[in-house]
Amino acid sequence: MNPTHELRLRKAFRERPVWTLVELRHRLGGVSGWTVRQALCTLGYRTSYNHNSRYYALLDEGVFDRWGLWSYRGVRFSRDGTLTATVRRLVGEAEAGWTLRELQELLGVKLQPILTTLLRRGEIEREKIGPAYVYVAPETGADQLARRRESHAALPQRSQVPLEIVAEVLLVLLRHPKSDPQAVVRRLKGYSPPIVLRDVEEVFDRYELGQKRGLPSS
Repeated sequence: MNPTHELRLRKAFRERPVWTLVELRHRLGGVSGWTVRQALCTLGYRTSYNHNSRYYALLDEGVFDRWGLWSYRGVRFSRDGTLTATVRRLVGEAEAGWTLRELQELLGVKLQPILTTLLRRGEIEREKIGPAYVYVAPETGADQLARRRESHAALPQRSQVPLEIVAEVLLVLLRHPKSDPQAVVRRLKGYSPPIVLRDVEEVFDRYELGQKRGLPSS
């Protein structure tokens, strides 16, 4: 590796923690992307798991939170590198598994395709508890599901959302597919009787509606 490249890259990441490949190429005087990647490999790097892996960072283990995640101005990184590896780890570590909505709120990205792939490979499993599927690890799934059932039983039981409310929520999502539950409630303001956030969240859980997409993923 060219030692000048290493020095320039280290200086760049001291100035700002996250860069694109194009920016780093310019920083090194217009070298090729291959040259930048070779230099980054020597230093150790991670790519973002959102924004199509467009961003690069040099991250020490100490920067990650309890979930092994770190973000900078909306650019998200995981200690595992890829989103698939991150989801697999999180499901395995969870005391009581994860629902789709819980994972998407934590990771900030749409996850249905990845969960479907992991299910198909047998790397995770799922079971419906209450209105939502709970994703667990094959090795520890029985214990995870038992804890989830225990916590679910301790919650006040919701009455099932009436079909007319389900229909109204789905109509909003057809017109505004990027709406999250809070946005749906705002758009249904004035509906009688009022549609509350709890009911909308139950619809999202029941139909596994993807975050910021509204409509179910196949």
